[in-house]
Amino acid sequence: MVTRVDRTAELAEEAAAAANRRKALLLCLVPGAVVGVVVGLVLVLVGLPLIGVAALVVLTAGVAALVWSTAPTRVLASLGAKPSTEEAHPRLHNLVDGLCATMGLERPAVAVLRSDVPNALALGRDPRTATLVVTTGLVDTLGLVELEGVLAHELVHIKRNDTVLSSVAVVVALPLSLVRGTAAVAETVHGLVGRGREYSADRRAALVVRYPTGIGSALEAMAATPPSGAGWPPAAGRTAALTRWLWVDPMAGAAPDESVEGNLDDTRVRAAALAL
Repeated sequence: MVTRVDRTAELAEEAAAAANRRKALLLCLVPGAVVGVVVGLVLVLVGLPLIGVAALVVLTAGVAALVWSTAPTRVLASLGAKPSTEEAHPRLHNLVDGLCATMGLERPAVAVLRSDVPNALALGRDPRTATLVVTTGLVDTLGLVELEGVLAHELVHIKRNDTVLSSVAVVVALPLSLVRGTAAVAETVHGLVGRGREYSADRRAALVVRYPTGIGSALEAMAATPPSGAGWPPAAGRTAALTRWLWVDPMAGAAPDESVEGNLDDTRVRAAALAL
């Protein structure tokens, strides 16, 4: 039987998914509008005002459509993750199947990224085209309960359409990194996707798994992982560098004193909050 509390939570998830989709669509318009305004102004200045207006509209719509359709695959390609098979990672796929059935989700594609750091993220235009990315460190070092908690966390992002907002935010912010640097613009991406969204996904994930303590235990294990000498994210290039706040552990590779007090997306803060 579906309780009133369950239905209220489901409606909240649907509202969050719709809001994230709208925000992603609006972000897609930004680069197109910039290009369209520049081209439109040039055409107006040379005496072609009607063509200038048409160029503004066409370029805004065209670039927006391009960003919307290519952003997830572009960000995914920047990470270098490889598709995973059930034969290669049976435990991983079994957990994903069970969680998707529980959450009413279509099964996402699963990709594995070679890195000793336990971490995960999800990307995609919608739940039907989503890809769940996990590191080899996550699969190899976490116990069954902890791994289930992390996977549930990422599936919450998929269900909420956080994945399209994440992908679009990275691609739209990418040109800024040429001027401001990747570290500063990664924080811009954090603001665009929504501060506190990781903790919110933690709390929702704890409600859909068999053992609610799993996600908190996983975060504690991640927070205790020594900083990686190679830094994070574990891929070269500006696009990959801007994904820091899309991972379940955005503080991977950071020294303990880099923790920001009051930041609900900080892995240590979230672990402590879930333990209360």
